Amino acid sequence: QVGRSTESPIDFVVTDTISGSQNNDETQITQSTISRFACRIVCDRSPPYTARIFAAGFDSSKNIFLGEKAAKWKNPDGHMDGLTTNGVLVMHPNGGFTEESKPGVWREISVCGDVYTLRETRSAQQRGKLV
Repeated sequence: QVGRSTESPIDFVVTDTISGSQNNDETQITQSTISRFACRIVCDRSPPYTARIFAAGFDSSKNIFLGEKAAKWKNPDGHMDGLTTNGVLVMHPNGGFTEESKPGVWREISVCGDVYTLRETRSAQQRGKLV
């Protein structure tokens, strides 16, 4: 699990800093663009070695946790879905992961693991189009 929180459910803590700082003394912390509980990455350890990303985090009771400002909606099948306040974005490079690869298109991942085009702004309440 990845996020900016230092609480025990988080395995990898990620923080924001202002770019351009030369050393740790000059590093400034700003209001974070990283969600407290950003995402969970689940990887199968046996073939076909599938990796899945789910936006949002899970609290100590293993319940999904989204901030109150996060976009939420009910899917046609009746399940709730949503996006983290700041979004969980992924990009798959064109040409795979090689030295010749070029940047691909950025997409946003929902709580249920669906893939959407980017929102108008990272914190907009309206989700992008399902890809």
